[in-house]
Amino acid sequence: MRLRWSPVELASRLTKRGITYNFASGSPDPAVLPIDEVRKSFENIYEKYGTSILAYPGAGGLRELRIEISKYLGRVLNIRAGWREVIITAGAQHAIKLLSQLLIRRGTVVYTENPTFVETIAPMRFQGARLIGVPIDEGGMITQELESLVKKYGKGIVYTIPNCHNPTGVSLSRDRRKHLLEIAEKYDLVIIEDDPYTPLYPNTEPPLRSLSDRVIYVGSLSKVLGPGFRVGFVVVYGKLRNDLEKLEQHDFAVATITQYLVYDLLRRGVADRVIERARDLYPRKLRELVNSLSEYLPDALILKPSCGFYSFIRTRVNAWELLRRSIKAGVAFVPGDRFYVGEGEPDTARLSIGSIKIELIRRGIEVLGNIIRAVTAGAT
Repeated sequence: MRLRWSPVELASRLTKRGITYNFASGSPDPAVLPIDEVRKSFENIYEKYGTSILAYPGAGGLRELRIEISKYLGRVLNIRAGWREVIITAGAQHAIKLLSQLLIRRGTVVYTENPTFVETIAPMRFQGARLIGVPIDEGGMITQELESLVKKYGKGIVYTIPNCHNPTGVSLSRDRRKHLLEIAEKYDLVIIEDDPYTPLYPNTEPPLRSLSDRVIYVGSLSKVLGPGFRVGFVVVYGKLRNDLEKLEQHDFAVATITQYLVYDLLRRGVADRVIERARDLYPRKLRELVNSLSEYLPDALILKPSCGFYSFIRTRVNAWELLRRSIKAGVAFVPGDRFYVGEGEPDTARLSIGSIKIELIRRGIEVLGNIIRAVTAGAT
């Protein structure tokens, strides 16, 4: 299996300096990150736990953190899970990698939205998965199409980002959530739900895991407390939980001191306060992006996003060539071709509102629109 760089990584390497309008980064807005509270938590865990913060954390993660995350899941997402059902991982991508190692062999069929997040399907490809793309619209994965594909290709895994999809920002409708669970039951499919963004937005649809215990739920605190912590988690049941706990101890990927820090931040209600600020800020940023696209790049938006950090647009020109021109003008984004299962579309791009300041969004889209018009005019 040939390894390839993620387009997110490639775009970030091109945008290290001189970028004013960063639509490439998937990092959260620095304005909501609790840096002062992190310092307090350092002091708390040093005083309370001493050398324990430098010991091994134990298979599956620090018990105290698993307990706090089980409380967080119930409080924020209405997911009921005992602490033993929570396995700590080094972010959501590490969780997907571990699950891929456990569940996927060469030829295993994996159904997923098309396009989807390139960095989480990469380890599935590496394990030899046969990826089957399912079309999406503004109601999320088209489950009628999924059922037709399952009848054709057979039993397998559904990997889905039902809320605040990456890269399109759409969410699975309530009726389709019900249909997806019915399909999984009927054809004995495994569902892996990837859900980093639901806590950041009010009035989202409930996670699939809150509707069915058969769903394997992958969550993350990267967008809430900061990606540098590298703390994600899996909610899983039965034998798979035991196997995942055993596999996690192969690398003990999350540092004990980090787990204690996140435990203390959760225990003191810091994450809840960050979520409250995020639920005010990110919807305003996403509206600003959509409105700016409507003004300066009409008809570029492929699907209207409902939540999350991202929108997916039609650039009308090769997006990698456009990126090289845009960087010179201080605008960065991620080309969209590699987000597709199978052959990608070279005139697509993912735009993020994650870390860019809200007051820069409109001007950044205006600049991008001017560049696209200049390029297309020159090509005619």
